[in-house]
Amino acid sequence: MQDHNVDAHDQLPMEVAMNVMYNSENYTVVEFPGRHGIELVDKTTGRAGFLEGAVEVKFRASMADLAAGEPTVESVDEFLAHYDALLTHSVTWH
Repeated sequence: MQDHNVDAHDQLPMEVAMNVMYNSENYTVVEFPGRHGIELVDKTTGRAGFLEGAVEVKFRASMADLAAGEPTVESVDEFLAHYDALLTHSVTWH
């Protein structure tokens, strides 16, 4: 019988891996490398959206440009607010 416990040195398959790129009181941005996309969650409205394709590429480039300076939480949240129209899914908090 195969042991299904995950050792600390084992890596999760890419399709289930996720990286938190940004987290504030208002927004969370999570990268899913195995799905080639980014989930953006607006905590204040309880809405989320999955960015992929050309939108994801533009989002990543814009985030990199923003990070190249000395962004504040307020400036990053203001930038993320421009994507609010794409957040069409309700979030259920557990």
